[in-house]
Amino acid sequence: MLKKILLLLVLLLLVGCLLFSLVENKENVPLQKPPFKVALLLEGKKDDQGWDNQAFKGLQQIERELHAQIIYKQNISTEQVQVAETKKLAEEGYDLIFGNGRSFESIFNRVAPAYPNTHFVFFNGKSNVSNVSAVNFTPESIGYFSGMVAGLMTKTHKVGLIPAYCSMKEIRPFIQAVKEQNKANQVIVQEVNSWNDGSAAVKIAKNMVEQGVDVLVPMGDGFNIDVIMEAHHAKRWAVGYISDQSFVSRGTIITSTVQDVTNVYLQIAQQYKDGSLPEGSLTFDFKNGGQDLAPFGSMVPDPIKSKIKQKLDEYKKGMFSLPVYPHSLGCQ
Repeated sequence: MLKKILLLLVLLLLVGCLLFSLVENKENVPLQKPPFKVALLLEGKKDDQGWDNQAFKGLQQIERELHAQIIYKQNISTEQVQVAETKKLAEEGYDLIFGNGRSFESIFNRVAPAYPNTHFVFFNGKSNVSNVSAVNFTPESIGYFSGMVAGLMTKTHKVGLIPAYCSMKEIRPFIQAVKEQNKANQVIVQEVNSWNDGSAAVKIAKNMVEQGVDVLVPMGDGFNIDVIMEAHHAKRWAVGYISDQSFVSRGTIITSTVQDVTNVYLQIAQQYKDGSLPEGSLTFDFKNGGQDLAPFGSMVPDPIKSKIKQKLDEYKKGMFSLPVYPHSLGCQ
């Protein structure tokens, strides 16, 4: 009987030790963190070789460097689809949702309060909600320096500006800079009325060439390459927009105005992950590395290169400021 009691006590002791060990190990096992989930909504296509392509590359960098779980949606161009996709991603638990354009401004500001655990980021506008950030480049400086380049390089004194919309803030500084280089310079401006309509942009470019334009400057997302190719075939020059587009035709591209969207995406995601992403508006310009001019083509004479670089250095040092217009002149 005594042996049975002792055996029972030993068994109970062993069971107790085992249970204690299991509880202790469970407490010591670190809880697995949920994945960092980042989403991207594109109005156009990820391979447009411009604005949306840079955004997609930024998303890929976020995946590689921050080990994020990512998703992207293309051709999210109507308000109804934008609202639906935004809500769906927020409900799926995405931490950070990028809308790659100004069209997401009103939608994110409207939808964000219902999803306080998600942070929303759009470009070119104003944030009205604490969990929304607005990233703003400086369109006036993009317009000015691309206009300076075109105004110095034109031989016919006719420059063709092809913006997506007449409301773009780049237009007035562009015209100002072109005319500053030579009083004889003229600027012909015609909007595409779309960010992506390549066929409409090419039709405008052809018409401008017929009018004697020898420098074409597209300012869109999906149609830049189309206009540059038209300039190539017509043996005219062009200025790229948003990214270095010299790869299209090195004998055609004078330079490109560059917005480092890819790096901005990574910076924002890193700040969000660190808990240091400010709400409200963030501004990027030539002065802080958010914008730049791509390397000049071989057709650009050294004196012109020097003049442009000097003016750009003066701007970066605050030696002169560009006027900020309340609205564009339009395409008149």
